[in-house]
Amino acid sequence: MSCIVRAALRSNCSPSVCAFVQRSFGLPVRCFSTEAEQPPLNSTTPPPFFDVDHSGVTYARLLGIRKHVLKTDIINFLEGCNLTLEDVKFDYNRSLIPVSTLLQFPSRDSYDNAIRVIVKKGRIYKLDRANRSQWDIVKPYDGKTILIQGMARTANFEDVVRTLSGCEYDSSSINLFLRRGEEWAAEPIKLATVRFHSRTQAINAFIAKNGTFCQNSRISVQILQ
Repeated sequence: MSCIVRAALRSNCSPSVCAFVQRSFGLPVRCFSTEAEQPPLNSTTPPPFFDVDHSGVTYARLLGIRKHVLKTDIINFLEGCNLTLEDVKFDYNRSLIPVSTLLQFPSRDSYDNAIRVIVKKGRIYKLDRANRSQWDIVKPYDGKTILIQGMARTANFEDVVRTLSGCEYDSSSINLFLRRGEEWAAEPIKLATVRFHSRTQAINAFIAKNGTFCQNSRISVQILQ
């Protein structure tokens, strides 16, 4: 009988022959087929390496930015990632302090390249994937709006106009509001935003008015990106 078993094992036996040998001699027999297995006809598993589209726009959120960082700082830091000024948005909190930056990369490859740049430069920032809805909800200031800080609580519309004397801006855009101070026990502070017709006009106002006075209080001017 052992000769029959050896012959069965050496041959390309069918499953029925294997079952017969196993029942007759109580031996575990594993059959191997020379025919290649066919994948299920209804299989929906995507082929490897082809399930990711690297050609479309990719959105991301950049964390770890500082208060006075500019769009150009981000673009220069991520050199080679094909970003323009229109591809960068700053996400501000209610006190108009930037908490993160939304980026629009032209392709997935540009996003992957940004990851490599951040790692290479010491992980100063953290980059996470985002979606289109997160990008759309962030209001862009485009470097045309300034934020005036340090004004007295009694400052009003006319005080802002006098402070910005000599500057060209949209007077209807002046907005004064109160926000809580940066420390939890601090009293509310008065802020004002003013929109200009161009980035150049906003920069000129920053240069001319930063460190000047509104009433008797020294103000600081910041350009909202």
